[in-house]
Amino acid sequence: MIRLFFLNGFTIKRQFIPNSLIILWAVIQVILLFSNGIVTTLEADKYITQANYFLEHGRFSSGNYYLYSTLIFLIATCIKWQLSFWLIVVIQLLVNFFAFLMFYNLAFHFLKSNKLVWIVCAYYICNVFYQLYNSFLFTESLFYSLTIIYTSYLLTLNHLQPKNILVLIIFLILLSVTRPTGILFLPATLLYSYFQFMKRLKIMVRISIAIGALAVFLIILNRLMHAGGSLDFMLPFIRENIICGVNTVSNAHIVVPQNGNSLYGLWLYIYENSSQFLKLAQLKSAAFWGLMRSYYSLPHNIYLVVFFYPVYIFSLIGVVKRYKQRDRRLFFLMSLILLYWLTTVLTCDDWHNRFFLTISPFLFLLGIAGLVTNKPDSGVENNS
Repeated sequence: MIRLFFLNGFTIKRQFIPNSLIILWAVIQVILLFSNGIVTTLEADKYITQANYFLEHGRFSSGNYYLYSTLIFLIATCIKWQLSFWLIVVIQLLVNFFAFLMFYNLAFHFLKSNKLVWIVCAYYICNVFYQLYNSFLFTESLFYSLTIIYTSYLLTLNHLQPKNILVLIIFLILLSVTRPTGILFLPATLLYSYFQFMKRLKIMVRISIAIGALAVFLIILNRLMHAGGSLDFMLPFIRENIICGVNTVSNAHIVVPQNGNSLYGLWLYIYENSSQFLKLAQLKSAAFWGLMRSYYSLPHNIYLVVFFYPVYIFSLIGVVKRYKQRDRRLFFLMSLILLYWLTTVLTCDDWHNRFFLTISPFLFLLGIAGLVTNKPDSGVENNS
């Protein structure tokens, strides 16, 4: 049994992590590691290629790769120093284990029941599609773990002080250069902070901060859309991609704006092609929440339905309960979930549900929260 001491985000009080959960985590990781080994093919190949390109030219072949640079730099380090890629796997496993500890900490704050905390953590560990990437040289492993660490840190803060803001900014930058969708944690953080930490500020000050922060986010987002490379935001609409890379063109006549890789261009496309957009939005939403794929085996699809669909029902119950309890953490969790859904609608869904998997731990928390009868801890949720 591991005893942890948490204080102010990374630590709050002494907690004991049950041995059963630690053993379960280890067993799942060992099974997946021996089943897959180190995966250096598929998407890993482009990151390895970019790492070699960076070592040779001192830059990436396209600006969009800076949004995946955390893993690329790790790969480049291994290549430069002639180290085995096992080092990256070990790093990913260590970060994943720390994320598990932080998820336990977050669940304890959120649920206030040792039994329910054990259940949600066991469910989190047994989400093999989520845990799968720890031996892959993909960006998902580090990104998933960092999202959990960041969320636990933020949602267990009692006060927002300059040092906390600095930590949050560093994490947001790290998330955004690990995967592009890391930027979505910024508006979710701003919304939560507005209602959780700014109540004592004058209303005009709060509004000014909110407007300024939103403007910064939109400027950053618009800039990221110009990163180039594979980040072509009009391509999924031109080719009618429901799943990224899978073309389903129906020869629909659409108006393509000249500068589609911008917020204005995206809005112009939606305005000029509302019928096609709404049709694709419906299909992408079905893919995002439905999870099943035609190229999955029947047992695979059945597993997805059995594992995730009940979570949807209980999550809705959990949201209603926490809304009635005025749990302000809903501002962060729900905005993040909706932003990932909206981003999929505005782009395309992933082959293996990896966009959905990012938010799955938060759906688990909300789902188990539907079973909680006691009120949340006022020391965190109702602090002003």
